[in-house]
Amino acid sequence: MRQCADFRHGCDGYTENTSSGRFARRSRLRSAIFGAGAWSEGDPWAPRPPRERKALAGIVADVGPHVIILQTPGGEERLILPADARSCWRGSAVPASAIKHGDQVIVRKASPGRAERVWAQIGRVTGTIIDREGREMLVDEGPAKGRKIVIIREGSIRAVQVRFPRMEPGYLIDVIGLRQEEYLLGLTPATAQPPYRAGHPPAPPLVSGHVPDRIHGTVAWHEPSGEPPDLLGLAYPALDPETNCEHAPPRRREPFVVDAHTVGPGCVRLPYLSVGSAVKIHNECSGRGGVLPVTSCGAPSRLFCDRCVECGTSPRGRIADLTAMAFVELGGNLEEGCFNATLAVPV
Repeated sequence: MRQCADFRHGCDGYTENTSSGRFARRSRLRSAIFGAGAWSEGDPWAPRPPRERKALAGIVADVGPHVIILQTPGGEERLILPADARSCWRGSAVPASAIKHGDQVIVRKASPGRAERVWAQIGRVTGTIIDREGREMLVDEGPAKGRKIVIIREGSIRAVQVRFPRMEPGYLIDVIGLRQEEYLLGLTPATAQPPYRAGHPPAPPLVSGHVPDRIHGTVAWHEPSGEPPDLLGLAYPALDPETNCEHAPPRRREPFVVDAHTVGPGCVRLPYLSVGSAVKIHNECSGRGGVLPVTSCGAPSRLFCDRCVECGTSPRGRIADLTAMAFVELGGNLEEGCFNATLAVPV
């Protein structure tokens, strides 16, 4: 099973280069051809000074009862830890002393130099179950992210099975847990399992006229997979078909590998966009919003017709899959898995 993990198919070589410059180049080339568009007041790719960021990603260089020191792409960052002992997460709410040297962390800042929330070693796997042996599963996350190994922690198996009763090949799974070197240690379900097989999601409702410019639904997040850890962007469920990012080569077709083109547009009708497009995302739970660039293909999100209930109940369907950094930047809590949101596309 482990020999099959990390296999990627198609997606136009999205993961060949992990520098932020490659992602920025796509957007700027697009702007040079089509113009800056309606939201030219700011470049969503432009790096912001550390003092202006609400979220940081880095490796723990040192941690104490009151201070954490991170090695980030922009250099060393020293942050005062929150007094609330439940503001740190490492598999569950833990005191800062449970965070270890070398952990990969994401921090949301309350103010410059002061942390509000800290997530250590958090990871997520979302996709179609390809194979299962006991508590170990091989999951296909789509052409942009490849395949991942998930091992459900023995003490968590009952909690996961309550939300995912059919952990069998061909069914969807979405779990949050602790990153390990070669797998994700699954701890909690991120949503409830859809009652249908991955290749048979329900059809979306018919839309009269054009797809609306403002779309309500669920926003989820994904961990970096060939992307810079501090990237602010999103995987979009409806990339232009010419990108060919949803197709797997015929020679590697397998019974439980789902081609999003064959299952239709998914639960939400979305306008086609290209990599480099900018969209506005508004978190209806935190009130935060921002302009984010489309950085990769999020076709697997079309297979989930779930709702987010973090603040009220969202309409069915996922409208975006944010990078973990962008999710935190907009006020989302990673362990909760989603937030209710509005997506607006440029006109």
